[in-house]
Amino acid sequence: MFSPQVELAVTTMLEAHQLNRRKAGQSFEATHALAVAMIVGDFGFGERAVVSAILHDTLEDTTLERAVIRERFGARVLAIVADVTEPPQTVPWRNRKESYIERLRRSPEDEARAVASADKIHNLASMVTGLEAGGLRFADIFSAGLDDMVWYHRKVHEMLSQAWSHPILNEHGRQLDRFLAATQDAQ
Repeated sequence: MFSPQVELAVTTMLEAHQLNRRKAGQSFEATHALAVAMIVGDFGFGERAVVSAILHDTLEDTTLERAVIRERFGARVLAIVADVTEPPQTVPWRNRKESYIERLRRSPEDEARAVASADKIHNLASMVTGLEAGGLRFADIFSAGLDDMVWYHRKVHEMLSQAWSHPILNEHGRQLDRFLAATQDAQ
């Protein structure tokens, strides 16, 4: 999907993330954002959801101001991005994750749920690849242990499945199952 808004979202995301690498160091934050946007588009969501997916980590992981998103893309895109943004890293890990789940649960936007699900699809697929290649050593780079990550990903999928019904959740569930199997194989 291409439009001037999508192009502006890509530009904004690249300005914000620059060439920052993901936590696992194997790819760039920008690559992740674009992968999430492609997943959202592949499941039939429109331009607003794709733009929100491109920008989904900018408030959480960069210094991009909310006002920039509001001015360039409008209040609804800002609301979607805000609904998939965790509290700052200064908040303890479990509290951040619980807060994220609750905020997403209360979101009035199905597009926020789509972005969250697509984000988890890509994250889970990336973690499966990392676990298969590096075993438990791969999990050492994360601030939470493998058991905590299993808890979190199960909770997100469970909450989304209870709150909403969409085919993207089937893929989300498949990737979660792959992740659970990979964690078992790695231990």
